[in-house]
Amino acid sequence: MIGLIKKDLLNIYKSIKLIGVLVIFYGFIAFIGNNPQDFSAIFIFIFAMLMLSTYSYDELAQWDRYALTMPLSRDNIVQAKYIMMILIALMGFLVSNISLLVLNRITKADYIFQGIEISAAGSVIIIVFYSIIIPIITKLGVTKARIYFFAIYMVLFMSGSFVFKRIKDKNYIPPKELLDLFELLIKNIYVIIPLLVLLILIISYMISIKIYRKKEF
Repeated sequence: MIGLIKKDLLNIYKSIKLIGVLVIFYGFIAFIGNNPQDFSAIFIFIFAMLMLSTYSYDELAQWDRYALTMPLSRDNIVQAKYIMMILIALMGFLVSNISLLVLNRITKADYIFQGIEISAAGSVIIIVFYSIIIPIITKLGVTKARIYFFAIYMVLFMSGSFVFKRIKDKNYIPPKELLDLFELLIKNIYVIIPLLVLLILIISYMISIKIYRKKEF
């Protein structure tokens, strides 16, 4: 298991220079625009793309076929990917926040921790996104699954834009019951979100395990 995670870490290490360049580039833009929060949101999504590269390297090297000749169970291979996904989300969160604190200090922001909640939200979105995507990759492979990435992104983006436009155009006022529910969710968000993310992760993992156990290479 540890060997599988080390293998993925070595693969993404090849992209460290690119990540460093992007950090400097977007950090400079955030500094010029005096808006470090934008940097936080963009950077964590860039960092999350490293997860896709681990699958790409594996597919190019036909890693799965080789790995199954070793004393590893199919479950171990899937488990390593989920652990790697969580590690990447955490690394992105930490590096993003360290950079954000530096930018906030340089730009003399009113609150030095300003924007950290955006990084937290970004990490949650990334974990949920990959929880949806990993079973698809497990089933089809990363190359064939790319069209699903695009489709999921477009559906979410267009749906969000459509709903927002409809609400804005009609000055929609939600029912009181819905507002009360939303207020309750906001008050308990630090309990609800982790539990919801954990549930999504568990369901995703179980689906991926079931797919990978039956997959032929």
